[in-house]
Amino acid sequence: MPTKRNAAGARPVLSKKTPSRRSSSQWPLRAKRYNAPALEKGLQILEIVSAAPAPLKTEEIARSVGRSRNEIYRMLQVLEIYGYIGRETSGEGYTATNKLFVLGMRKAPIASLVDVALPEMRQLSDKLGQSVRLVVPSDDQIVFIAGVESTESFGFSVHLGYHRPLVLSTSGRVLFAFQPPERQLAWLERLRRKAPPEADLEQFIADSQEARRDGWLIRQSVTVEGVTDVCAPIWSAGSIGCAANLIVPLIRIVGQNHNPEDVARATREAADRVTRTLRPHLSPE
Repeated sequence: MPTKRNAAGARPVLSKKTPSRRSSSQWPLRAKRYNAPALEKGLQILEIVSAAPAPLKTEEIARSVGRSRNEIYRMLQVLEIYGYIGRETSGEGYTATNKLFVLGMRKAPIASLVDVALPEMRQLSDKLGQSVRLVVPSDDQIVFIAGVESTESFGFSVHLGYHRPLVLSTSGRVLFAFQPPERQLAWLERLRRKAPPEADLEQFIADSQEARRDGWLIRQSVTVEGVTDVCAPIWSAGSIGCAANLIVPLIRIVGQNHNPEDVARATREAADRVTRTLRPHLSPE
């Protein structure tokens, strides 16, 4: 069945202004009506530890939240007891566990999305002999929330809960591409503040426009050589724009001769079937 596509939305204007860096003592500035110092301290610790690329020592966490080591020691103990953070095997630092990810997966919209998407993902994986992933946005990151492994001897595997900056991923470009213009502007505002130094927002927007035009995006992986990311959007119940997408990390396997555009078309068709199940009144763009 041919896929209906609309014309690309208005292109947001990309400012050349360099975002200012917020000092750790100002972490994070948010409007609030009530004060709950202990809770705020715990949430700050969770955000810092989960964003760190390596285990953080108590002193490093204390500096990041602008508190003394003694002030956060008990908080770290409580977060560890409740399973939100854990110690590195060497005992030299703390890392975030997947508990928040597990709790988030229990939300009804996410659970419904996964339940509907998994059968289509299995069918697509069997058809292509490739792995398939389900990805959603979370703040300025993309997160893998479900996956089906290839039935072939070889495949590309990623742990559930794996996250990556939205601006550095193929999925992020597709998620951005299929948002209404006002939401794109809001996302760009956030991305300018949080984008890693190596991010190219001009290229991010150009790739997103290509995805909007074609209905999918084919792009060489920037993290794994020899992998081509093929990604297509999904609209879930209650979503205004694209709420998730399917991604096939296409690898070359002897005996297979997949044309990336054929893979993209099959991926888009599977994504559209998920959308129609979740929102039967909606015609995918």
